[in-house]
Amino acid sequence: MGNTAYKIIHFDLSNKLTLPNPAEGKRWYYVFWYKNVPLGHIWLQKKDIPALVSDWEIQVLKAIAKSIYYYFVIENDSDYEAILQAFSQNPTWLLTKANAQFLKAITPPAATGEAVSVVICTRNRTRALASCLESLLASGDDNFEIVVVDNAPSDSQTAELVYQKFPTVVYVHEPRKGLDIARNTGAKTASKPIIAYTDDDVIIPKDWISKVRSCFDTPTTMAVTGLVIPYVLNTESQYIFERYWGFNKGYIPQVFDHRYFKERVDEGVPVWDIGAGANMAFRKDIFDLVGFFDERLDVGASGCSGDSEFWYKILAEGWNCVYFPHLYAFHQHRESNADLKKQIFAYMRGNVSSILVQYEKYHHEGNLKRIQESLPTYYKKRIKEWFKGHWGNQNKYLFTEIRGCFSGKKFYEQHQNTPPYSQQDNFKPLEFDTLPEYPLVSVIIPCYNQGQYLKDAIKSIEEQSYQNYEIIVVDDASTDDTKAVCQEFSRVKYVYAYRVGVAVARNIGVSYAQGHTLMFLDADDFLYPNALEINLYYLQQYPQTAFVYGGYHLVDEAKEITAHPKPNPQQADIYTALLMGNCIAMGGTVMFRRALFFRYHFDFRLKVCEDYDIYLKIARDYPCMGHKNIVAAYRMHESNVSKNTATMLETVLDILNQQERMLRSSQEKEALAIGKDNWGKYYQIQH
Repeated sequence: MGNTAYKIIHFDLSNKLTLPNPAEGKRWYYVFWYKNVPLGHIWLQKKDIPALVSDWEIQVLKAIAKSIYYYFVIENDSDYEAILQAFSQNPTWLLTKANAQFLKAITPPAATGEAVSVVICTRNRTRALASCLESLLASGDDNFEIVVVDNAPSDSQTAELVYQKFPTVVYVHEPRKGLDIARNTGAKTASKPIIAYTDDDVIIPKDWISKVRSCFDTPTTMAVTGLVIPYVLNTESQYIFERYWGFNKGYIPQVFDHRYFKERVDEGVPVWDIGAGANMAFRKDIFDLVGFFDERLDVGASGCSGDSEFWYKILAEGWNCVYFPHLYAFHQHRESNADLKKQIFAYMRGNVSSILVQYEKYHHEGNLKRIQESLPTYYKKRIKEWFKGHWGNQNKYLFTEIRGCFSGKKFYEQHQNTPPYSQQDNFKPLEFDTLPEYPLVSVIIPCYNQGQYLKDAIKSIEEQSYQNYEIIVVDDASTDDTKAVCQEFSRVKYVYAYRVGVAVARNIGVSYAQGHTLMFLDADDFLYPNALEINLYYLQQYPQTAFVYGGYHLVDEAKEITAHPKPNPQQADIYTALLMGNCIAMGGTVMFRRALFFRYHFDFRLKVCEDYDIYLKIARDYPCMGHKNIVAAYRMHESNVSKNTATMLETVLDILNQQERMLRSSQEKEALAIGKDNWGKYYQIQH
């Protein structure tokens, strides 16, 4: 061990606290645990020991204080102070069986029933890969598969290792060099609903698979990261990396949701705080929702940050990332200073590249502000410190960091017009399962301050002739009585969202839905009593139909019929009809097959017409049909979004322009031209 080496001590707090023996080393890195859950850590040197003899327990208490606060779910500061005092007087107080509250709170949730695909991207590192595979296969959980992506190898050693020693592992050869290329190949190969990624230089605990499965108990959680602990700290470079660049994101769980994103988007969202690519997992659905890893980033391209850019997309589009410290793994940091220097250069090069990629995709000004203001200000301060003689470990690679930033900007400028990820056409038509005799119907109601109408919408579902349904209300942070209205109905599943918009609210509703078929009802509209029964009849009679829709009435605020639009007859080509105009008109009349989601989803960028957009996308690929039965009512009132005709026209024309590049015949091109003209005339009349 070198002069800067730290001995790692994993200390179980069910044991008596003792200081290290000064004769057994000079530096120690204590990680404190209880019930296999990490609670905190302390950096300790030999010179500190005399001063700690009298208050070692207090120092440990400070190290785990945040964890104690979290796991006790303390409601006020006086309770917190009482607990701290009890701990300082008797450190084992927290850890006795008598303290059931703590023991229960610190126990991680049980694993869900969903299986996991573990993807390991590797290149020419058979020894490290073998150790990683052995640790995974020692898992006490058997509900998983392992996919090894051999990324542009220079020889056949990895293939031989897997085929000869690990025959149950899925081996994939990816000839194109690049970590995010390999990650995308792994995602496309994986067959399980949860995809976990780790690196070949990571040591995996025996219960890691089960813990991954335990982290996805909330449908809106699309990404999970965990704590990464150093395996050894034998060299100066390993110490510097862990102290200033490490993957340790703390010891309490943290939810990164749309609220977190919106509060920071104007300054630039620090998505690197979410976790590390060495210990992350995703719902497979997310790759349908937001696409794949950007192949311009990470090793083999910009150098880094493909993982954080992917988390950015997840948050930007309304989904959640969650960090769990009980999902831990051990990382083998770079041993030499030369390797660390290369790594830090790659980190900053990739960081700047990814921020510019984020701006390219979403045009959030905060990303430019971070590049043009925050980073220059930060490094000017660091440079001043360096000239004052502050040449410590934190500033050892200062100018390497700065060179990495400039290199990242240059890299992005050279690659900003290249596709963000592989554009291979992997479209495979969905196969619709035969509906059971008595299928469950999920009716999803997005609601924002429409509590005065919501009760009518819910009652209209409860009064259906077909009673095998569930109701999901997605409350988009309403400030009225929406939640109270939902609490009046025992069959309503209430889901709270934080101002995600109607498109994302619909998608969130889908994530909670259990039904074989789905309907989306606006909170100010309502269904007629036979709506579910009629739509189900047509879906069951026509098993290849992706969705069906019926007719509707226009009603006033008192629910009196004001207009009776002509019902839509069954049509042979719904896609062409939709190009010419929204022949469906009212979304509450439509019933979808569940299998369509998340292959298709409501576009989060659309504030209006998100339903028209998804109809076009589905109808282009699958047969759909309309029927003449009146199944719903569209309520007209002063706050109808559709009354903003300028926004409606601009959005609908943008949607049609997106379809233009996918047209397959002269008939469709003609229909699109007619549609643009029809929409212009319609909204001119409405205006």
